[in-house]
Amino acid sequence: MTAHALLSASGSHRWSTCPASIRLESALPYTSSKYADEGTAAHEVGSWCLINNAMPDQYPLPAVEVNGVQWPVTNDMKNHVSTYIEEVRGRVGTGSLLVEQKVNYSTWIDVEDSFGTSDSVILHDDRIEIVDLKYGMGVRVDATENEQLLLYALGALYEYEMLGSFDEVCMVIVQPRLNHVSEHTISVDDLKAFGERMQVAARRAMDVYEATTPPKPEDFKPSEDACRFCKAKATCPALYQEVETETRDLFAALVENGASAMAAAVPEDRLAQAMEKVSLIEDFCKAIRSETERRLLAGHPVPGFKLVEGRKGARKWTSEDDAEAMLKSMRLKSEEIYDYSVKSPTSIEKVLKDNPRRWSKLQELIARSDGKPSVAPDSDKRPALAITSVTDSFAALAVDPDPN
Repeated sequence: MTAHALLSASGSHRWSTCPASIRLESALPYTSSKYADEGTAAHEVGSWCLINNAMPDQYPLPAVEVNGVQWPVTNDMKNHVSTYIEEVRGRVGTGSLLVEQKVNYSTWIDVEDSFGTSDSVILHDDRIEIVDLKYGMGVRVDATENEQLLLYALGALYEYEMLGSFDEVCMVIVQPRLNHVSEHTISVDDLKAFGERMQVAARRAMDVYEATTPPKPEDFKPSEDACRFCKAKATCPALYQEVETETRDLFAALVENGASAMAAAVPEDRLAQAMEKVSLIEDFCKAIRSETERRLLAGHPVPGFKLVEGRKGARKWTSEDDAEAMLKSMRLKSEEIYDYSVKSPTSIEKVLKDNPRRWSKLQELIARSDGKPSVAPDSDKRPALAITSVTDSFAALAVDPDPN
């Protein structure tokens, strides 16, 4: 099993924000998820390609084993990893590429054995580039003020500072499954200033971790970003309190006025406050469900709950060849046996990726529906939709009931 740092780079936003988190997490066994394992498999394909100057189509194995599970190297995985490969190679130029580099940032935060693995480090004469593959598609990640990449940059600077006169570090995140590439450049001076701030945060986290007394309330700082991947959120007392307080105040109006009066009972400013906590509360509920399932599977009773068989999976042929032969023996027509359809534009784009001229001819035959309205915070980079309220529409009709 790969060693993991107590103050990991990937968890740096969490422990720098919520000092008590590493103490709570350290009491729990290391676990992975199918999403993390799939990402590990994709990283293995990507690193092999960069080291061997190859492309994913040349990967020699049909699958990658991660934590005892075989992850197929599918065409989709190959295509997505190709995006990352091309991004890295397009940046190397005359620089030196280092793949899957262990970067140690212990000196910067003053905590021993603090390290991480950077997917790609590119050394130029005057700058360092850190390129990170994010294979997941659940959360869009930006490079700006990204603590994980900043710590990788500090580790790379410490390791290779004597090899060049570096003025800046460029950090790049590639999320091929979201068609997202984010880039941020920081000066070496500003990077070192970040290291000084993280040293203070690391010291506070270690003080809580090493204390002989339980963490104090001020040592916890639950938030959507800090709690998202925290292993301890199902047992975190501060998160329990945060969710209880937020939901109690919101539902108090509903209890008093009746659920049907929600729109009138909850003013917009209070609704906005509650909306800021929705993702945190949803993640908390998922963590509670997951922890309950884990304990029941381990044989620990949870009063009032039990394990039952879930919905069965879709039916499928045990052997498509045998099924095909039997269906033909029944003298069924081809259209009764097979489904035929034109491949999607996404699939055809992959077929024609080396022939942009042909692909351009198809553009007039491709349509895409607009995305459905979705609630997002003001900080979201997408522009706000222009919505006409029902009140304004009726007011317009009252002024000019027959615009024709």
